[in-house]
Amino acid sequence: MQIEPIRAMHASPLQNKKTMKNIKKYIPILLLLLVTSSVSYTQETMPKHEVGFSMGVFPLVGFLSPPNDGGPINFGDYGLAHTSHYKREDGRYEKTYHFGSYALNYNYHFNRKHSIGTSLSWVGRHVDKYDWIMDDTINGRGWKHYFSLHFNYRYTYYRKNNTSLYFGYHHGIVLCVRDKNILYKNTHHFLFGTISNDQYYLNPAMHITAFGIDVGTKHIFNMELGIGTQGILKTGYKYKF
Repeated sequence: MQIEPIRAMHASPLQNKKTMKNIKKYIPILLLLLVTSSVSYTQETMPKHEVGFSMGVFPLVGFLSPPNDGGPINFGDYGLAHTSHYKREDGRYEKTYHFGSYALNYNYHFNRKHSIGTSLSWVGRHVDKYDWIMDDTINGRGWKHYFSLHFNYRYTYYRKNNTSLYFGYHHGIVLCVRDKNILYKNTHHFLFGTISNDQYYLNPAMHITAFGIDVGTKHIFNMELGIGTQGILKTGYKYKF
């Protein structure tokens, strides 16, 4: 009864070669299964796409050039939403309701460190104003809208469990749209800037994210510190898939 197993253990060289050939046939299939499983695992643990919504306070509008709105740069007193006003003894006044930056964002992740994306943001200011320069008078109410389109690069330098840290750079254009009721009839030039009566104008836009943090896997809470069109402090929500 034990003769057959003993003979099977002492196979001929020809039989061994056939066995090796059969094994080699299955090696490509095994490699393909390993690659497929690793790719699916990577896609599971590292989603490629990311969409989100954010809110920022104190954006810097007209970061690279004069915003044609008086002065070489325009920080704007933009909180998330608040009112400010001034009134002078000569009768001039301005009451303004400010809105911070609100943005829609999309990013594509090449790997665990590098990603690129785009964002569309809005900053608003409602003005109730009475003012004059020489014989040019404003007495009206209206809106100033700043629409910014950015393209961005993000570098994630730390990633552990549900937390990741990153910094990034955004560059694009900002479109300003202003109601005619709050514009002077003429353009006025000064030493440190120009007050223009253009209802529409374009400017370069830039935003630098010095520090950003994501907390979560698919549903993510986000916070950023930076400077530019989207605000000094940003918070928001992201969804990764």
